Amino acid sequence: MVSPTMKALVDATWLVWSIGASVYDYIHTNAMEERIHALEDVITIHQCAIGLLSAGVLVLFTYILFKKL
Repeated sequence: MVSPTMKALVDATWLVWSIGASVYDYIHTNAMEERIHALEDVITIHQCAIGLLSAGVLVLFTYILFKKL
């Protein structure tokens, strides 16, 4: 049989552990989401830069092609 004091101690420890784990998970989840959003912004910028460079290459090739005709 478990003494009431030991049960109370186990319950209190479990409560503190659960709250601590929830806070830890919340903090790290938010930090991870912020990093993901930052990476999405960087990817968007790179996609725009690649699109502009690709359009520039296409315009350059078109100019060269029509210049030779």
